[in-house]
Amino acid sequence: MQIAECYKILNVSPGDEWLRVRKSYHSLARQLHPDINPKRGDIQLGEARLKEINQAFEKLETQYKAHTLPDNRNTVDRGKTKFVSLLKNLTDNPAVQSAYRSSLDFLEELDNKVFQLDIQKDIKLSGSVLQKGGSLNLKSGKESIAVKIPSGDWNQMSLRVTGKGERSLFFQRRGDLVLNLRVPIAEMAKPDKAHFSYEMKIPPGKIADRRTMTLNSSEGPIKFILPRNTQDGQSFTLRSGWGGKSETLHILTVRLG
Repeated sequence: MQIAECYKILNVSPGDEWLRVRKSYHSLARQLHPDINPKRGDIQLGEARLKEINQAFEKLETQYKAHTLPDNRNTVDRGKTKFVSLLKNLTDNPAVQSAYRSSLDFLEELDNKVFQLDIQKDIKLSGSVLQKGGSLNLKSGKESIAVKIPSGDWNQMSLRVTGKGERSLFFQRRGDLVLNLRVPIAEMAKPDKAHFSYEMKIPPGKIADRRTMTLNSSEGPIKFILPRNTQDGQSFTLRSGWGGKSETLHILTVRLG
């Protein structure tokens, strides 16, 4: 049985959609099936005609599977290829890359300024802790954190514990835990002594090498050496006029740079 004859038997035309071919086949099969139409003419003739329709349908079904269905898959594959190519062109486009970076910068700024990922804690320490050093046991969410407090002659400093702040809503990162440490000046020296405050930018290399530095204070130059574990923002108390009635305190805040 030729393909052209199969189309003719099923009352369809070459190029018709498979849905149209199948619908025509089912319609003809119902008309000729002896169980559905038992009184329809010669039973043997009807059975022969039904067999012919079944053969034509099976042959066309094989034909459509061999040609039409692979074409559909090829169409889908071509569509995927075009989509991937379009996506690559977009990601390689400088304008798209710039917009993407700007979006990330905006989300990061939103994290830092609006949601305030850094947690600030103000902590007052005693003079004894200041002289001997020690550690603080803190809670950040469900985490327990031990923070070492450096000893020294200072009355204020900020310690930053990275990655222990709030979690970001947009990125896989956390803010910092910032500890603002204070020691009352009254616990460091007699309250009747005058004191002055200074801020000094010092290269980290000078601190690491334990070099002698000079503070040009209101009472004249004061020589000093900082400990190697000095932190940015840490304050130290320097004295002039040791042992005399005019002993003066000079509060020096260190800025690393």
